[in-house]
Amino acid sequence: MEVDFTEVRVLFLSSILASSFLSCQPKEEMMVNATQAKVAWVAGRMTLNNEVFSGALFQIYPNTKDTASVEHYVQGLEDGIWRKYYPSGQLYEIRAYDHGKKTGTYEAWWENGKRMRVFEFDNDEYQGVCREWNIEGQLIREMHYEKGHEQGAQKMFYDNGKIRSNYLVLDGRRYGLLGTKNCRNISEKVFSN
Repeated sequence: MEVDFTEVRVLFLSSILASSFLSCQPKEEMMVNATQAKVAWVAGRMTLNNEVFSGALFQIYPNTKDTASVEHYVQGLEDGIWRKYYPSGQLYEIRAYDHGKKTGTYEAWWENGKRMRVFEFDNDEYQGVCREWNIEGQLIREMHYEKGHEQGAQKMFYDNGKIRSNYLVLDGRRYGLLGTKNCRNISEKVFSN
């Protein structure tokens, strides 16, 4: 009885490739309506029926049956892209998590479609520039962060665009106009005398 080793090798390699290909296929994510399921936070993890949950939780608006939010979890921790919507169906906010920690860009919009805020996160902490706008689209806050702490130029504005606060943070120390005192802007008080 002769064995063709080439044929055995081909069969062996084919079976390895097939099993590798099948194991790399993404598993279908479980989708659960959060309002109709027994979900709860237990010891810092999302659970479904008292079991640590992996999958997507969604909520719908009862009157329109439109999606209100979609949240993703892996082993009970926030993971992946999360979205929330206004009752009109327009996107309200989008954010990302990685193993329970905020990461990447968080964006939110007013219902009129204008940008509300853009924050950057790294390892669950503010990182980089964080901006906020009022409902008319006027920038009202621009802050800079390093590892969750203010660092660099920090600015806040009134709704009319005038400076409310303008200061610099270097190595944990503040320098500059910090804001109001006695309900009056310091710069207005200085320049009105």
